[in-house]
Amino acid sequence: APAAPAACADFYGHANAAWLAQNPLPANADRLSRWDQLAALGQGQRDQVLAATTAPAGATVSRHLAELLASAEDEAAIEAAGLKAIEPLLRTINGIRRSRDVMPAIVALHAAGMSVVVDLKVLRDAQGNPYAQLGPGGFGLPDAGFYASAEPEVQALAPRYKAALAAWLQNSGSKAGKAAAEAEQVWQMESALARATAAGTPFQVMAMKDADKVAGSLDLGALLAAHGLKASQVALTGPAFFRAVDQLLAKSKPEQWKTYLRAQVLREAAPTLGQAFHGPWAQLYEVTLAGQAAPTPRAVRARQMLLERLPEFLDAAYTERFLPVPRQRRAQAIAEEIRASALRSLDRAAWLSADGKAKARARLEAMHVQVGLDVPSNVFDDLVFRRDDLPGNAMALRRWLMKYALVRARFAWPAEQWQPLVAWMPKENRLVVTASTLQPPVIGDGNDAADYGGFGALLGQQLALSLQAWDGADATAWGKRAAPLVAQYNAYSATGGATRVNGTRSFAQNQADLAGLEFAWDALNAQGTPDTKAAQAFFTGWAGLWARQDKATALAAAQATANHAPAKWRVNGPLANFPAFGQAFACKGRVAMQKPAKEQVSLWR
Repeated sequence: APAAPAACADFYGHANAAWLAQNPLPANADRLSRWDQLAALGQGQRDQVLAATTAPAGATVSRHLAELLASAEDEAAIEAAGLKAIEPLLRTINGIRRSRDVMPAIVALHAAGMSVVVDLKVLRDAQGNPYAQLGPGGFGLPDAGFYASAEPEVQALAPRYKAALAAWLQNSGSKAGKAAAEAEQVWQMESALARATAAGTPFQVMAMKDADKVAGSLDLGALLAAHGLKASQVALTGPAFFRAVDQLLAKSKPEQWKTYLRAQVLREAAPTLGQAFHGPWAQLYEVTLAGQAAPTPRAVRARQMLLERLPEFLDAAYTERFLPVPRQRRAQAIAEEIRASALRSLDRAAWLSADGKAKARARLEAMHVQVGLDVPSNVFDDLVFRRDDLPGNAMALRRWLMKYALVRARFAWPAEQWQPLVAWMPKENRLVVTASTLQPPVIGDGNDAADYGGFGALLGQQLALSLQAWDGADATAWGKRAAPLVAQYNAYSATGGATRVNGTRSFAQNQADLAGLEFAWDALNAQGTPDTKAAQAFFTGWAGLWARQDKATALAAAQATANHAPAKWRVNGPLANFPAFGQAFACKGRVAMQKPAKEQVSLWR
């Protein structure tokens, strides 16, 4: 391998020489970076969690997850369990005697975790506030339009779906001669609701009193209460659907509702029940509708379900296994030190008005910083699974999803914990760092200055982005301080050839990189003046984040649209403005890594 460049000539190449030599660009790839490797590592770690049917000592969530996954592999236990897990729900349905019993039964089924007829979700708005959205539910075909479609392929689904309904009803107690007729009843009720859904409108936010008028005898307040919710307004998806439900409640006989609700429960539970139920479900949904050659093994389906429907449970197990508590606590402490540094920098900024300082301080102090998963400790207490009871585990999971819908919405993340991410979310004024980010090269367990140069500077970068929206004279003053960065980056070659970095497009990120390093350096110095070794580790920590191989042609083409500079200049660009870098590496004279003092850009120093 060629000798590493001198630190004062090209610190990016100097600090990353070993990585660049050991990680050539793969054939047919346009890029390979430390972040790509971190993402691949996180996904591999996630797969380890999903493959495990045992758990480390003391890893409570991981143990529960392992029990659930093991139960999906025990076909004998699944057959032996029969309908035991849903018998309470079937008894609720069988208790319907009069029309007025139907709505309480629907509410009771929702409270038990089975969202029949109406689908209820708790979502987050653009500001991160939870809200309830109620929409059409209870369809056995993938889309409401399938029920009235004239397409031959779609029409062919109806008899297959009815046959599956009849099999589920007969295997749960209906007489052989009646099951087909009951399946037809279910089809007719679903078709009526599907027609109304197709004619509906997108969701509308309504005050509860107005939503109640639309829903009629469908008791929305009771449905919300079944999920532990109370709201002054809700979002209704397709009011026409709710009017159709109201009409069915008024006109359909109790026996029809009993059959319909039983069919909904059986269909929803079928993937976790014995072969008499699972077989028709898998044949219809996975072979016929999804076009698979064969049904998906239950254990595989259980893992897919966790990824799609319960990511936070998987996230918690991932965090238990791969984020040591001391490292997370240190990262959280560094995060608060970076925030304190940004606040000190505001106080020192003589160019900033009192009003500008007050607004920026309020934003920083109110910012919700989440470093790794930190949900209430009792959230998963109800998720206790048995290795020999997949149907019971599935019902426990449904109840948990219902009970904690509001908590889940409040603690929702923009990425899963196994996906590397450091991001400030402006509408929520929230800064998130996922668990998989909290490992080398971002942060390690050595408790050294590199953690400030890597992790600390990344956090500072995001705080800096939150401070770039200034008004009036403050905007003018900031622009004067930051403007030289445009020319600085425009002068850099993107690939070593004629193509230049787009200093205008990358301007916001270049400011954030420099400001983030300034905040992190200040935070490190607040612990005591770093010696030469610590200072060098700080800057090396930053450089190590951006090690990357690029195909020259792809990198050149990207400059027309890229919002950040190439990796080399994300390291060398800000550090050339840093007097402390030159001191740490004893840079003398005119060298590439030290701009003349009068030309150095200082944003918060």
